Amino acid sequence: MGSQSIKTSLRRLFAKCLIHFKRLTHVDYSVNDISQLIQPHLPLSFPISVPRGEGRFTLSKVNISMPIKANYIQAEVMGGIEVTYLANPIYRAHVMLVVQAMPLYDHITKNVLLTAIRITGIHMLNDEYSILKDTSSLINQFVPSPVLSMMTGTMKTAFNIMTGTTTSEANSYLQMYLSGSKQKVLDYHKPQIENIIVELAASEEMQYSLDIDDFEEGLFIQYGKEVVVEDSHLRFKF
Repeated sequence: MGSQSIKTSLRRLFAKCLIHFKRLTHVDYSVNDISQLIQPHLPLSFPISVPRGEGRFTLSKVNISMPIKANYIQAEVMGGIEVTYLANPIYRAHVMLVVQAMPLYDHITKNVLLTAIRITGIHMLNDEYSILKDTSSLINQFVPSPVLSMMTGTMKTAFNIMTGTTTSEANSYLQMYLSGSKQKVLDYHKPQIENIIVELAASEEMQYSLDIDDFEEGLFIQYGKEVVVEDSHLRFKF
C-alpha cells in the first residue's frame, strides 16, 4: 500500500470517527461550485417544431441560486428562439425561464439528481436580438414580386403560395405574425420550450455521479444519508 493510500485510509478513518461522534454532520457546496459544473456544457441547442419551417431553441446561460429558507435549487435560464422559413429568419427572441427543482441522492446508483422540476415563469427579453417580420415583408420573402402584384385573392391564398401547402396548420402558424405580437409567437412555442427544459433537467446528463476515488465523495458514498438544500447551500448530510 502506497503512502498516499495510507493517508487516504487514515483520513477516512478519522472522518468516520467524526461522523460517529456527530462532529462531522455535512459537507456543503455553494452556488459557485454548482455553476462551475454547468457552464462548460453551454450553449446547448434543440430543435423546435415549426409547421413547414425550421426552429431552434438555444440555451446559452444559467444563473443558479438557492434562496434563503428554501429547500430547492432555482435557475434563471436564458435562451434564444429562432424561426426560419426557406432560410429566411422571421422570428427571433431571447427568453428567460425560472426553473425550480429539488435534489435527491440515489443510494443505489450513487447519483445526485433533480426531482420535482417545475417552471415558475417564462418571459421575453426586449432587446436588439429580437425580430418579428411584419405581414408585407413576410409575404415578400416567399412570394416573388411579379406574382405578388398579380394576386387578387384573399390573404389565405397568399399564405398557401408562400408555404407551398394548403394545410391549415401552416396557415394558422404564419397568420400569428399578422398581429405584430412577438409575445403571441412565444406563447405558441412556450410548451415546447418548457418541455425541453424539464426533460433536460430530469435527464441522465444532469445527474452527478459521485466519485469513489474523491475523498469527500467517497466518504459520502460510504456514510451519506441525503442531499438537501439548506442555508443556501447544497448540503450532503451524514
